[in-house]
Amino acid sequence: MSDPHSTLEIVDGIATFTMTRPEARNALSLQVRDEIAAMIETVRGDDEIKALIITGSGGVFCAGGDTKAMAGGLGKADKVRSRVLDVHAWLEPLYNLDCPVIAAVDGPAYGGGFSLALVADFIIATSRAQFCAVFGRIGLIPDMAMLYTLPRMVGGQRAKELMCTARAIGGVEAMDLGIVLEVCEPAELMAQARALAGRLAVGSKVAQAATKALVNQSLHQDYRSMAEMEASAQAVCFDSDYHADAIARFAAKQPLAYDWNKLSRTEEK
Repeated sequence: MSDPHSTLEIVDGIATFTMTRPEARNALSLQVRDEIAAMIETVRGDDEIKALIITGSGGVFCAGGDTKAMAGGLGKADKVRSRVLDVHAWLEPLYNLDCPVIAAVDGPAYGGGFSLALVADFIIATSRAQFCAVFGRIGLIPDMAMLYTLPRMVGGQRAKELMCTARAIGGVEAMDLGIVLEVCEPAELMAQARALAGRLAVGSKVAQAATKALVNQSLHQDYRSMAEMEASAQAVCFDSDYHADAIARFAAKQPLAYDWNKLSRTEEK
């Protein structure tokens, strides 16, 4: 059995998935794809996990597809189509995970690595991070849902520019475009990611899952449909233990379980 291409660590309700093949630029080998799929099932099956961080190692987030596999050829077009769809079998569940997903990006996030970061709910990047829709340089279209996620972040015109020119952008420009939430120095990356995850973890998992799902749905639903989904989700949240505890504390003039005004990502570094 080959050595794993990743690790999964769960501490205090925060799961951290790390791609650990920096010598291959953390490329998305078939093995690491299987490991991502297994990780997703682990996270989905553990109610104690409140947030997920995805990151790379060795100063590289993920350089995308495995070029050795590409060089070997995938065969006929129907085989390529099937293999692309196989990726969505785990990528869509990752996008739709109940818990918040944070991509902690240091160094290159190229091609499928960029796509992987884009399905996260939040991206924290270092000052040396690089994002590139490199597909166009080798005569391919963006895949792994980039055609879905990137236009929703930056608009159609900018998405087409980034995709069709295949130019790389740094962390600061990515933040200016709305792709990245914040930029920090490499040594601070995981502390910042864990601090954000820690703040998210104190919230109601029911409410956060519903909020995430409804925001994602809002991008392609009409007003009336969103109102109906909002009403249904709020009814579920009102019936949650988290809400009941919060209301009981208000009624008893007691403080909430967490002092939200003092929860600060920077203070927790």
